[in-house]
Amino acid sequence: MTGKGCRRLVEARAVWAGQTPWRVLAALSMLVAVPGAGAAEFATNYAKADTRRWSCRLCEFDRAAAQTGTFTAGAMESTGGEARFGRDNGIDRSGAHLDLNAEYRLTTGSGLFMELTGRNLGLVSRDAALRLERRQRYGFRARYRETPRNQSDDGRSPFALLEGPRLPDTWTPAFSTAGMTQLAESGRSVDLSSKRRRSELGAWFKPLPSLTLEAGYFQERKRGIRETSRDFLYQATALPQPIDHRIEGAVTRLRFVNQRLSAAVSYAHRRFNNGERELVWDNPYLGSAARGRSAVAPGNRASTLSFVSRLRLHRTTRLNVSLARTEAKQTEPFLPYTNNANLNLASIGEPDLGANRESLSAAVNLVSRPARGLRLSIAHGVVERADRRRAITLTPVLGDLFATAPHEAIGYDYRRANTEFNLRYGLPGGMRIAAGFRNGEHQRSNLEVAGNDERRGWLEVSRELGGAWRLSLRHARGNRDASKFMANSANNPLTRRYYQAARQEREWRGGLQFDSPSTGLSIGLDANLRRFSYPDSSLGLKRDRSSGWLVDVAHAVGSRVSLSGFFGVQWRKATTAGSVAFPARDWSYATDDRVRTAGARLAARGFPHPSLDLQVAYAHSDGDGDYATTFESATASFPSLISRHRSLDVRLQTAWRRKSKVELRYYYERYRAADWAIDGVAQDAIRNVLAFGRASPRYGNHLLAVSLRREL
Repeated sequence: MTGKGCRRLVEARAVWAGQTPWRVLAALSMLVAVPGAGAAEFATNYAKADTRRWSCRLCEFDRAAAQTGTFTAGAMESTGGEARFGRDNGIDRSGAHLDLNAEYRLTTGSGLFMELTGRNLGLVSRDAALRLERRQRYGFRARYRETPRNQSDDGRSPFALLEGPRLPDTWTPAFSTAGMTQLAESGRSVDLSSKRRRSELGAWFKPLPSLTLEAGYFQERKRGIRETSRDFLYQATALPQPIDHRIEGAVTRLRFVNQRLSAAVSYAHRRFNNGERELVWDNPYLGSAARGRSAVAPGNRASTLSFVSRLRLHRTTRLNVSLARTEAKQTEPFLPYTNNANLNLASIGEPDLGANRESLSAAVNLVSRPARGLRLSIAHGVVERADRRRAITLTPVLGDLFATAPHEAIGYDYRRANTEFNLRYGLPGGMRIAAGFRNGEHQRSNLEVAGNDERRGWLEVSRELGGAWRLSLRHARGNRDASKFMANSANNPLTRRYYQAARQEREWRGGLQFDSPSTGLSIGLDANLRRFSYPDSSLGLKRDRSSGWLVDVAHAVGSRVSLSGFFGVQWRKATTAGSVAFPARDWSYATDDRVRTAGARLAARGFPHPSLDLQVAYAHSDGDGDYATTFESATASFPSLISRHRSLDVRLQTAWRRKSKVELRYYYERYRAADWAIDGVAQDAIRNVLAFGRASPRYGNHLLAVSLRREL
């Protein structure tokens, strides 16, 4: 790579690092397509280049001794705290928050590289990492991050999380929610949220130039409260369920690389432990069982041995091969059948299934360029899974009220084989053709449809139309055949699950692109239409259609101002048939979902004052969902599902001192939603359902931040 090429790559990466893809898509395409356009718009700034995932042996900044770094410290004030607003960033409460970020990189002439990064260090979404490497010899990495997920804090429940969901000692059970006299006074707020804490360590060592040894370890813990529901056959209860998961794993890898062969052998082991082994809750209704008990995700472990290789057979041909074998096993014993002592069932008598779940996957891919402009790819892959277990008979219990006849536990095996052929050819005059075909065979055991054969083909054509225009068109057709229905369950034989049923697929895509370097204008238009139909499904999903279009525009006004925007619409319609009395088809259920999104962005250097830089971004998204059921020529519609989102992000930056910048940021987000499934459903709204009484989120949050950025 030449020095000029390195500079362009750095500039493109610097712009991308600070923006979301949809806002700079058109601008990036212009940078790539127009020689020198990037240098005219953006001054070279090597300090912003993120070189962690790439290297260039001819780039000066990669080889020379240097240290770079930035430190950002500031304060943020949020008003109108809301769980959804802070679901991932942790800003779910009104008040002050610390804005703290840091980056430091050190490169020496001897090949030693060190990097320290810290993002959102003042929030519960903090992420810190260390990387230390000596080129072609060894490396070490460590990382710690926290991931919040805030869902809701407006629900109420009489259950307290003390050794599981428990009702107050003074609770008096009733046959319905209307008779629960202590429901209102015992209700307390429920914060449905969780947080993940993950730590990672890794190292690599090269004893030989072509040989690398790698090892890694990670540990992750997730704690919090989630919403769940349980029932005693016909009496249901929404419950706050504690979360306490722990996952840890280790991997070792041996990698060999030379001019012809690249191969790696890996062994990975993972273990999952659940601190909440079971869910036991008090029964708020009058009934034969005072408490209910339900199994949760059991502890388990899994190990995988894999092999991946790439062999260069010829200057224009390579062969890729991968193999992986995984074995998984449950490590927790079975729970008793029921918590209802009146049933008096015998013990299961087995600690577990004594079983392993084994899976094997293999793939081979041959890629060749036999002629100039021609690329061929042939691939074949197989995935098999088998349950290895001893025979065991279990007695199902319904609603902790009564037991059914014993049944033998049945395993589920499957095999999937896919063969795919792809061709790409470039013709004179800027025309390109791509075509492909895929054949798949899916086989299953102990299911109603034992297998499917699927075939799918596609053709894509793109052409330079002259000047600054480029057109692309794509069409795909697919058919899936289903095997005969197997009457091995009590389900209606006219029912076909969507992944088992025979299916026909049609897809069309098109795009038109305009790029004018002389005017700095770029325009893109994309459209798509995809249809699925299920001709053999008398019941279940009958048809599914999605379509949409998107237009985006970018314009560079001189070397200091750029404007961009987009607008898109997406639809999805589906129809499902159902039956009240076997086997007739009595009703149909239609869905119609629409999403409209739009956004605009302004970036101006030296505006509104020569010492200031301004960035303004606006985005909105509107979603609507209509659902209607038709029964005996009469149609009943549910209230529409509504989602309205608006956001405005304004950043004003100025140089304070040499290598120091001050940034003032204002962010506003407004969200409105309507969901008939939860809106207006109080705790006692349904006689046999004890609900949380939550409401759809509605908020308008303001975030004001002032920060100082200092470069070393």
